[in-house]
Amino acid sequence: MRVLRVLIFGVVGVAAVAFAVANRQPVRFMLDPLSGPKGSLFLEAPLFVYLFAALLLGFMLGGFAAWISQGRWRRAARQRGDDVNRLKRENERLSRHLRVMERAPQIRAFVASQEAQQDRPLIH
Repeated sequence: MRVLRVLIFGVVGVAAVAFAVANRQPVRFMLDPLSGPKGSLFLEAPLFVYLFAALLLGFMLGGFAAWISQGRWRRAARQRGDDVNRLKRENERLSRHLRVMERAPQIRAFVASQEAQQDRPLIH
């Protein structure tokens, strides 16, 4: 799987470099399309700069859209995590209570023996 990923990224990288080298001529990007070809509001850069900027912008917008659309799943996971933590704390509390209750007969017997010893006269 790792070799396949490296191979694919390598091919895409070589293609991107070849495209950039082949399209180094400056291209005018008009920011005001109503002014015509003689307009004064434009950017001039090689074509590959525009292409890479468009790819980067598309990647970022797609990632943002995916992040927004998955918000309900993140919220549900966070709520489930809170529920799990609350249930773990309750389980620990009940386990401690159960251990005390299991020892209750021993505790009662100990208390009864202590009371019995206190009722004995000091001299036999």
